[in-house]
Amino acid sequence: MRPKLESIALDIDGITVAGIRARDENASDLPRMLCIHGWLDNANSFVPLIPYLPAFDLVAIDLPGHGYSDPLPGGYHFHELTYFLYRVIEALQWPSCHITGHSLGGGIAPLLAVAHPPCVQSLSLIEASGPLSEPAELLPKRMVKAFNDRQNPKLMRSRIFKHKQEAVDSRLRATTMHTASAKLIIDRQLNRLDEGYSWRFDPRWRYASPQYQTEEQVHAVLNAVSCPALTILADEGFLVNREATDARLACFESHETIMLPGHHHVHMDTPEPVAAAINRFLQTTPDLGG
Repeated sequence: MRPKLESIALDIDGITVAGIRARDENASDLPRMLCIHGWLDNANSFVPLIPYLPAFDLVAIDLPGHGYSDPLPGGYHFHELTYFLYRVIEALQWPSCHITGHSLGGGIAPLLAVAHPPCVQSLSLIEASGPLSEPAELLPKRMVKAFNDRQNPKLMRSRIFKHKQEAVDSRLRATTMHTASAKLIIDRQLNRLDEGYSWRFDPRWRYASPQYQTEEQVHAVLNAVSCPALTILADEGFLVNREATDARLACFESHETIMLPGHHHVHMDTPEPVAAAINRFLQTTPDLGG
């Protein structure tokens, strides 16, 4: 029997974090999994994967400023998000959990595994290998760009879409993914207005980051990850041809990598092989009811 989906809302210091939970309420001591989505996505990006991970008490959240979660007043620095994820796990009353992160979510997850190892049992990183980086000498230019973005917030405001399909088409122009996958994300990412629809996510997520880590700093973090890690790459995704990917994956102490056919949202477009890789990695056997 597949677990049903339930909506959840967690209160963390007055900030609401929304999400989706799937679990067999008749079972006890289920392994726990927290799923963290990518940039400008939301919890719905894990909906196609959930039926193939029935062994878990699984929670997929909307990161702050995405979907139905409140924005963070101070912005979205990675170290602040890392601590916020810890507070999410604490609010769920989980002593520890497995973490599955896609893209941005897979950039944040290793930071939590290093900052507070007791709460992270494993990492499953989908199209992710830690946070973005850039050479230190580019920092001044980045600071200028971030400062200018904050001075001109109108540039980041959402356009108005007359119909939902316009928003879906906009998403498909930005990212190669199946139409059904784009619709799932859009369903949780739009505000209904009198004149149409606007993006629900906090426009500050579009601001340039004021600082990236250097590649050396990213390596130091990945070298410090002590829990087992799985990386799932798509053969037409963002990481496969990125020069830094192999060196990053070699940093993990305990690590597996699998390559699957597909694009950056491979976990949405073809969820079965992604879930199969995670189930093998975590030694869970799915009951698909067949």
